[in-house]
Amino acid sequence: MGIKKIAELANVSIGTVDRVLHNRKGVSKETEKRVRKVIKEIGYTKNTTASRLKLASVKKIKFAILIPEAENKWNYWKLPKKGIEQAVQELRELGVAVDNYLFLDSSSFNNLAEQIFLKDYDAIVTVPFFKKESNSLLKRAEGKKIPIIFLDTEIELEGPACFIRQDSHKAGRVAGRLLHGLVGAKGDYFVINMLNDRGIHANNIQREQGFREFFNTINEKVTIHTINYSLNDEFKVTAEMEDWFGKDNLKGMFVTNSKSHLLPKILEQYQVKNTFIVGFDLNNQNLEYLKEDKINFLINQQPKYQGYAAIKGLFNFITKQDRSELNLDIPVEIIVKENSATL
Repeated sequence: MGIKKIAELANVSIGTVDRVLHNRKGVSKETEKRVRKVIKEIGYTKNTTASRLKLASVKKIKFAILIPEAENKWNYWKLPKKGIEQAVQELRELGVAVDNYLFLDSSSFNNLAEQIFLKDYDAIVTVPFFKKESNSLLKRAEGKKIPIIFLDTEIELEGPACFIRQDSHKAGRVAGRLLHGLVGAKGDYFVINMLNDRGIHANNIQREQGFREFFNTINEKVTIHTINYSLNDEFKVTAEMEDWFGKDNLKGMFVTNSKSHLLPKILEQYQVKNTFIVGFDLNNQNLEYLKEDKINFLINQQPKYQGYAAIKGLFNFITKQDRSELNLDIPVEIIVKENSATL
């Protein structure tokens, strides 16, 4: 039943029903109570899709997408961008549109955020790479009542925030369990992190903490080395690393980012044997080495789905006030050679 039938049953005008449905002034409490009773009795729900279709030609829903530029050093970000594009395509006729703002470092992140607030956006999708700048962005958005979703990583911010991400700490524990099954207590372990202009990525830190915690919980004292390399520099083997790699024992390497594909060539060059690798993300280079048994496990955090879910969740919040999809925990999915063919 539609608004016309509600008006008839409540003995009011269609305009009165519309004001009640949209919480507008101009209706007495007694009349509003009567209208809401009819709405409840007939089980009426507003057709937001039809309403959005009518509004689409005159009122767009515009999202600002503030994510890293998808160059070679950050090609991971092509995947959430694809998910965003897919969601926008599905919602295009409902008036949804996006503008992409692609940053390279903390400075460009800040500059692009300034540009975003000069325009009239309904929501923002971004990543919390830089804590200070993310806090500033969140505070300004709260002041303007603009919802934000952060992708990829969850960090503690100064206000309530929404995250679509995988639990990095839990993923690190999973990586520890996987490598322990291959290497055991007598081997050496290596954690390989990537640095940006503010240091190690927050999710790299969380994953390493989870990795180390796994070994603490099983009460096995193993040697764990940490190797940090800069996003802007080529991965190089130091003299200390050559000494570590020169041992004959088993070695487990946990790459806390999407760059696992850098290791097989280096290990081959230095003739490093008895090595097992666990890393993240299903980019083409990682998958190629996985299928060749040069990477043993990849943890998939579904970046394409993260981007897709952010747009759909924000759309439902804006049109239906439905907050249920603004925070999502992506499961820790383990990919091996045998199931990679289905992806």
